[in-house]
Amino acid sequence: MGSPPITVIEAELLEEGDFCFDFPHFCTLLHCAEGEAVQLVRYGVIHPEGSGPQHWRFRSLDLYRARLSRRLSRDLEIDMAGAALAVDLLERLRGWKV
Repeated sequence: MGSPPITVIEAELLEEGDFCFDFPHFCTLLHCAEGEAVQLVRYGVIHPEGSGPQHWRFRSLDLYRARLSRRLSRDLEIDMAGAALAVDLLERLRGWKV
């Protein structure tokens, strides 16, 4: 009987305010199509720096907000606008800066 497989997890500690992901990398980390990420920007869920998708840079907070919004949308079956509002309200309840 062999040993159970070992899972290696890599992580990168990110500063809260740093813009560290370009658009393709952000979509990869979020496991979504570029069109869905553009919708997240349009609805104000995330706030990248830059003039358009080719120049957008995202923060770790954007990744958190996008994941939370997608999860709320899926689990509660609400549209993107409702998920964006829910994320803002949750952050206000937690006392985070929105």
